[in-house]
Amino acid sequence: MRNNRDLQNTRNLSAIQPFLLLGIIVLMIGAQAVLVPGSVTMGQMLLVSRQASALGIIALGQAVVVLVGGIDLSVGSVVMITNVFCIAQMAGSDALVGKGLVVCLLIALAIGAANAVGVLVLKIAPFVMTLCTMTILEGVCYVYTQGAPTGSAAPAIRALGTGHLGQVPYSTVIWLALALVMWVVIRYTTLGRKLYAVGGNAQAARLSGISNRLVVAGAYVFSALMSMLAGIILSGYLNITSLTVGGDYVMNSLASVLIGGNAIEGGRGGVWGVVLGAFFMMFLMAILTMVGMSEVGKLIVQGVIIFAVVAFQSLMKKD
Repeated sequence: MRNNRDLQNTRNLSAIQPFLLLGIIVLMIGAQAVLVPGSVTMGQMLLVSRQASALGIIALGQAVVVLVGGIDLSVGSVVMITNVFCIAQMAGSDALVGKGLVVCLLIALAIGAANAVGVLVLKIAPFVMTLCTMTILEGVCYVYTQGAPTGSAAPAIRALGTGHLGQVPYSTVIWLALALVMWVVIRYTTLGRKLYAVGGNAQAARLSGISNRLVVAGAYVFSALMSMLAGIILSGYLNITSLTVGGDYVMNSLASVLIGGNAIEGGRGGVWGVVLGAFFMMFLMAILTMVGMSEVGKLIVQGVIIFAVVAFQSLMKKD
């Protein structure tokens, strides 16, 4: 009886959390308008959306992994290695864009497959496996660049990272289009039901004929692909190779997923809450920068947010 009540409480929380988050974002916009008159403009919101797009795309992949009961700490390193190889393989030439994209795609598929094999075949805990992947990828990037990355992105990739469709950045359009497709898949397809089933009760899902391994493996591959796409967009936006480009995305993607209403233990959550979560994180960082908070202070705020959300979810299940 109590388990049923806990489950219902968690479902209710997952349902209302995106609306609470939307309300908080509106309050933050109002607070900024009062504290810094004239600073809230459509241009600023679109700028925040562009900054949030890479995080939002990564968070979509992270959300699928969390939904099946896992976690992916390698997302930031996938962004980094994509940035390194995207710029290196394309060598600033549109003629080499196809080659660069294929290389990045193969790397992402290999990383996702390696995480899946480690978790499913070697039975390594997802936290440990993806932490190992993160460390290895960072090492590969430092060895490949010898600690001194050079080069610039191809013009087509720069256009992808900095261009606009009307007033809306291309990266924002891509992010929201991916979110819409993912929402349709999760809500209306058999695959979506399998993701929830595996994350909610793996044993029951297996007994009902679902291939748990295939679903979980697909989640890790999807996460790697989303991080790769974000890495390509960031490469175009930055126009350089950076060995720090993926540093914040592990914590921020988890924060986006959790504050968006997805349960850390898996089996519950959605898409639009994750979208709002990514926008919230970037908007919050923009406000903290505006008030002059240091990078250390921002890290503290991020940690407090994740702790508060997970603690709140746990308390809701106990009520």
